[in-house]
Amino acid sequence: MLHAIVEHWQLKLLSLLLAIGLWFFVASAERTEIALAVPIEYVGLEGPLTLDGPRRDSVDVQLQTTRWAAERVSPGTIRIRVDVGGLREGDNLVHLLPDAVQAPVGVWVIRVTPAWTHVRAARAELRTVQVVPQLHGRPAANHVLGPIVVSPTTVKIKGPRTTIESRTVVETLPVDVSGRREPVTQTVGLALPDSVSVIDRRTVDVTVDIRPEAAMPQRSGGPRR
Repeated sequence: MLHAIVEHWQLKLLSLLLAIGLWFFVASAERTEIALAVPIEYVGLEGPLTLDGPRRDSVDVQLQTTRWAAERVSPGTIRIRVDVGGLREGDNLVHLLPDAVQAPVGVWVIRVTPAWTHVRAARAELRTVQVVPQLHGRPAANHVLGPIVVSPTTVKIKGPRTTIESRTVVETLPVDVSGRREPVTQTVGLALPDSVSVIDRRTVDVTVDIRPEAAMPQRSGGPRR
C-alpha cells in the first residue's frame, strides 16, 4: 500500500502543483467590477495646521476583484487615505489618487470619483478643556443617580482658533443608564465639533453611581388639631 503511494512520487507531486496552479489561474482570471462608496481618512494633521470647515467624507471607487476576494470587499475593508500634511493655509485642491486606496489582496482600483476635492486648512490652536459626562435614560424604579466620575477630567483639543477659542468644555457621548440598578462604568468617545480633534486620547472612562432611593423619613405622632 505504502509502495503504491510513494511510487512515481515526483510525477504525482508535479500533477498536484499543476492542479493548484490551474485553480489559482482560473480563480484569478474570473474578475468582476464593483462600485463602492468608501470613506476618506485624512492623515498627516500633526503639524501647525488643521482642517477647517466642511469637507468630503467619502468617494465612489470603481474596483476590479477576483472571485475569491470579492466577499472581502466592503466599506469596512476599503478606504482612501489622503495625506494633508503638506497643505498650505487657506483653500487647497487635493488629488485623490487610486494609489491612496487601501484594499485587500486580489482587489484593484480602477477609478476614484471625484478625482479632486477641496480642503481648507487653518492655523491650529491647542486648548485644555473640561470633560462633561452625558447620560441617557433613567435608572430602574426606586433607584437614583449618585456621583459621576470622569477619568481624565480634562483633555487637550486641537482645532481652528475661531472654533475653540471660546470653548471650555467638551461633552462625552451618552452613557446609557436605562433601567440600571447598580453602578455603571463605560469607556466612551467625545462629542467633538467638526474640525476639532483630541491630542492626548480619544476616549474617557465614565463611572455613574446608581443606588436604591433612600426611604422618606416618617413623621412621628399623629396630626395636630
